[in-house]
Amino acid sequence: MNKFFLSMAVCFGLVSSGSVYAAELSGGESCEEAMKHAHYDVAVQQCEYEAEKGSAEAAEYLGYIYLKGKGAPRDWGLAKKYLEQAVDGGVVTASRYLAILYWNGLGVERSRDKAMELFRDCISYEEQNGGVSCKVQLAQTLSFGTNSLDDHRYAKDIYAGLVENKDYQYSLDLAKMHLTLGNDANAYKYAEFYIWWAKRYGDIEQIRLSMSEASVVKNKAAASLSDNQVNSAYTWVKNEIHKINEEHLQQKQATEKEKNVEVKK
Repeated sequence: MNKFFLSMAVCFGLVSSGSVYAAELSGGESCEEAMKHAHYDVAVQQCEYEAEKGSAEAAEYLGYIYLKGKGAPRDWGLAKKYLEQAVDGGVVTASRYLAILYWNGLGVERSRDKAMELFRDCISYEEQNGGVSCKVQLAQTLSFGTNSLDDHRYAKDIYAGLVENKDYQYSLDLAKMHLTLGNDANAYKYAEFYIWWAKRYGDIEQIRLSMSEASVVKNKAAASLSDNQVNSAYTWVKNEIHKINEEHLQQKQATEKEKNVEVKK
């Protein structure tokens, strides 16, 4: 029995030692926390430590770090290694970053077919489990200026679907694609909608980063529009924002009603 407790103490000591080492690496932050706060210099060490211990989530973050050059020099080989580790470990959404490598031929033989296969797997997973990150990454990849008009139309359709599904933050991306495709009336409409929506519901950081960009899209599109087209777009935007306001009001009332029912109980 004494030997059992001694073994347990040794095991606990090893685990504690590892935890202390992890804390020393991160300054108290986990890999996920460091990434969330954009502390990439900390993240690159902490994520490596956690990935070596078998964390598929940490491997995805590490793959992203090497893909984007955040906190470490870009390294396509390491990006591929860690992203494949993440996918093999069950983090299917990591395949959206792996797809970027194949789409652009970064450290691998360029293959659009392989990239699209990875995107499809990723999108299928999120359709069953929730999330839109894979669709967004595909749309961003398709919208590169060097791609074809068909790619740009495909990106536009993805963004339109996201906005239809009330993911309104992508209305600016939709406006950009309409501008690229020469659909100035729609570009103006969605840029104006984004500005109204962001001012009411977007956070300060989002407004700071994107408001001037939305104004540029809006002004470029407006240059070719008649007064009637501008007025028509303005009316549409006003009506859409009114609908969103009504939905928020109804949700608020429903929440308050539920709270009152709980209090009575």
